[in-house]
Amino acid sequence: MKLRHRTPRSGRFLGVCLTIGALSLTGCGLFQTREPSPGDDETKVQWIPPEAMHIALGNMKRSLEAKVLTNYGLSFSNVILEMIMDPADEGALGDNPFEVWSQREEEQRMRGILSATDASLVVTWTVGDSIQETANDHYYEDLEYRLEFDLNGQLAIYTGLVDLWFHDSGDGLWHATRWIDKRDGGANATWCWLRAVNKVEFPTP
Repeated sequence: MKLRHRTPRSGRFLGVCLTIGALSLTGCGLFQTREPSPGDDETKVQWIPPEAMHIALGNMKRSLEAKVLTNYGLSFSNVILEMIMDPADEGALGDNPFEVWSQREEEQRMRGILSATDASLVVTWTVGDSIQETANDHYYEDLEYRLEFDLNGQLAIYTGLVDLWFHDSGDGLWHATRWIDKRDGGANATWCWLRAVNKVEFPTP
């Protein structure tokens, strides 16, 4: 499976397609989430220890499409998770439901949304040309996402950009700690809007 890749913007870098490969690594650390335990439905979909950010993206994609939300939750830190809406979305909603957020709440929210619809889901990440780094954190800047729900040919599409931060747990595993959501200028609602309204909204015929 390959992540789609944008052509680099002027003055930025990184123009390669990242391929999700089968990797193995074990260990534990302050920011590490648990690995799937026996009895979970993770056997329906592959979960790869995220020793790189693009592997975490692949885990998110496969888990959401298969509706295996335990695996989805493993992509996020169980210590800290900041969820930040686009200011325009927060203004339209009149509230900020993400002032306090966590790995557990993210997993439960997406599980509720997906279990309430029979629509299939395709998740697409388009990796841009800017990966930023700090001492212990890396993040994608303006990472593009697209969620396409298909219910018997009726589509609900969510798109946007996200500055998605990952923390190295100390053992080489990366988990998401901050999600800064942004509108992309199009007509589609964002992923944070989907989370906030807590349901898939199909266009009225």
